Amino acid sequence: MLVQFSQPISVREFLDDAPADLPVRKLARVLRVHFRRQRVATIGPDLSHRRTLVNQVLISQSVRRAIRREEEVNGLSRIKAEARARKYAFEIAADYSPPFVQFMYQLLRRLWNRIYEGVEVGHYDALKQVAGDSEIVYVPCHRSHFDYLLLSYVIYERGLICPHIAAGINLNLPVVGGFLRKGGAFFLRRSFRDNPLYAAVFNKYLSMILAKGLSLEYFVEGGRSRTGRLLSAKPGMLSMTVRGFLRNPSRPVSFVPVYFGYERLMEGKSYISELSGQPKQRETLLALVKSLKVLRKRFGRVYVNFGDPIPLVELLDAHSPNWREHDISREDRPPWLQGMVRELGSRVLRGINEAAAINPVNLVATALLSTPRCRMLETELVQFLDLHLGLLRAAPYSERLTLPEMSGRQVLDYTEQLGLLRRRAHKLGDILFFEERDAILSSYFRNNVAHVFALQSLIACCFLDKTQFEREKVFALLRRVYPYVQAELNLRWDPDQLEGAARTMIDALVERGLLVAQKRGKVLARPAANTPEATQLSILARNMLQALERYYVTVALLLKHGPGVLSMSKLEDLCQLMAQRISFLYQLDAPEFFDRSLFRGFIARLRRNEVIWLDEQGRIDFGDALRRADDDGRTVLGEHLRHDILQAVHL
Repeated sequence: MLVQFSQPISVREFLDDAPADLPVRKLARVLRVHFRRQRVATIGPDLSHRRTLVNQVLISQSVRRAIRREEEVNGLSRIKAEARARKYAFEIAADYSPPFVQFMYQLLRRLWNRIYEGVEVGHYDALKQVAGDSEIVYVPCHRSHFDYLLLSYVIYERGLICPHIAAGINLNLPVVGGFLRKGGAFFLRRSFRDNPLYAAVFNKYLSMILAKGLSLEYFVEGGRSRTGRLLSAKPGMLSMTVRGFLRNPSRPVSFVPVYFGYERLMEGKSYISELSGQPKQRETLLALVKSLKVLRKRFGRVYVNFGDPIPLVELLDAHSPNWREHDISREDRPPWLQGMVRELGSRVLRGINEAAAINPVNLVATALLSTPRCRMLETELVQFLDLHLGLLRAAPYSERLTLPEMSGRQVLDYTEQLGLLRRRAHKLGDILFFEERDAILSSYFRNNVAHVFALQSLIACCFLDKTQFEREKVFALLRRVYPYVQAELNLRWDPDQLEGAARTMIDALVERGLLVAQKRGKVLARPAANTPEATQLSILARNMLQALERYYVTVALLLKHGPGVLSMSKLEDLCQLMAQRISFLYQLDAPEFFDRSLFRGFIARLRRNEVIWLDEQGRIDFGDALRRADDDGRTVLGEHLRHDILQAVHL
C-alpha cells in the first residue's frame, strides 16, 4: 500500500468574497485535478495493448508518408512496405506490465540488499514537485548495466511510475529482451540515419508515448563511460524528444539529470581491458549468465542523486520565442533546433555533475592517485582526507553536491574494509597504497568527481614552480585555461562566474594555511617548503596535472612540427602515442591518460577558439595564440614536468 501526503490546501482561500456554492465547486475541481495528476504520476496513464499502440503508430500520417516513400524508392509493394514498418514497430515497442514491475520490485529489493550496503537517494523531493505538473524525461549518466534497474527501482519505491527506457538493440537478447520490455524498455538501433522508414516509426512511437503522459529515460551519453568522466551528450534522443513535444505540446516537459555513484563496479575489469585496447565484448546471454558470479561480492553503497529539473519550454522560449506558432507536424527540423539541442545537452551534463555524490572511494582515490607512486603514510592520508572534506564544505561545488557524514579517519577505515587498499606495516607509521591494477581501476572513481576538485587544483597548480603569485594574475591564468577544462569536465560556472568561484576557493585555501595572503591580499604565496601545508598544496595540484599535461603535449607537438604540416587525424595519432610514451616512462601506466577522445575534444576546442585553424590543404595552421598557450604551460606545469614532456616529444 502506498500513502502520500501532498501540500495542504487552505479552505479559507476559497471562502473569501464568494457565493455559498462557488467555493464547494472550486475546491472539488482543484481536488479532481490534483488527484488525476497524482494518479498519472504514480501509476501512469491508461495504456492500450501493445498491438493497439503499434497500430496507432502505423496509421499516423508521418508513417504513412514514409511507407509510400519506401514503395517508391525501393520498389516494394504496399503490403511488403507495411509489413516492414510493422516489423520495425514491434522491434521498438515496449510491453509494459504492472504485475511484472511489482514482481521485479520485490526481486530487486532482495538483490540490492544482497550486493549493496545501501542505496542512498538525494534531492528526490525536487522531483516530486515537478512530477505532477510535467512530463519527466530522466537523463542519467551511464556507469553500469545496473543503472537501468536502479533508477526504475528508486522511482517506483518512492511512489512514481517507472519510466519507459530507451535501450540499445544489443540488449534485446533472447528471454532478457522480453523481460526488459515488460519493465518499460523500448529498443532502438545505434544508427538509423539511412533508414527513413525506421526513423519515421521510431519518431512517431516516441512522440506518442510522450503525448500519453509517460515518463521517459535515456542515457544522454549514448553508452557507458569507460574512464569515469562524462562523455559528450549525444543529440539524437534529445532532438527526437524535443520534436515529439513540438508536434503535440499538450503538457510541459522537464528534463531531470540523474547522477549515479558506485563504490565498486561490476564491469571494472572489462573497462580496464577496453581502455588498454581490447575490443568491446558484445552482450550475449552466455556473458550475462557468467557475470552472475559477481553477485557473490559486496559492492559497498550506491548513490542516486537527482539534479535540478530543466524545463523544456524555457529553452524553447529562449531560442525561438514564436515556436508555438510553427507547424512541424511533418519531418522538417527548425533552423534553431540544432543549437537549442546542443545547449540542452550541455545543461544536462552540467546538471549531472552538480548533483554529484562524493563517496569514500572517490576521496581516497583522489588522494592516493595525486601522489607519484600511489602511496601515502597513514597519518598524512587521514589529514589530506580531512582537508578535502573541509574544502568541499567551505566552498561547495554546488548546492546539490552530497558528502559523506564522516571524518577522514572514518573514510579511510570504510574504504579499507571494502578491500580497495593495501597496508604495509612499518615501525615509523603504516603506509597505505594501491597495487598498480587497483590504481588504474581507482582512476575511474576519481574521474567521477574530478570536476568537483578541478578549481582548487588549478589554483594550486599556479604555485608548483613559483613561491608567490599576484592574485589578479592567478585569475588571468585561470580565465585562459578554464574554457578547455570546462569543456572536458563539464564544469558548472560560466566564464563570468569563474572569478567569484575562484575567490571563494582561494579564501578557503588561505583559511587552511595552504596559501598565504600578503600585501593586503593582493599577493598569494605558498607555505614554507618544509611544512605539511606545502606538501598538501603540491598534492592538491596533481588532481589536474594529467589534463594540463595532455594539453601541453598537444601544444608541444604542434610547435615542434610547425604550421601547415599536421592534419587533424595525424595530430590525434601523435598525441595519443606521445601520451602512451610519457605514461610508460614517467607515470602510472593508466590507459585513461592517453584516451584518444580527450585529445580530440581539446583539439576541437582549440579550433573553436580560433587558436588553430585549417589551411587550404586541410593542414593545421596557428599563430601567436598557440605560443601564448605554451607560455601558460611553462607557468603552470613547472620545469621538471615540462622537461619530461618535451624529452618524450623530441625523442
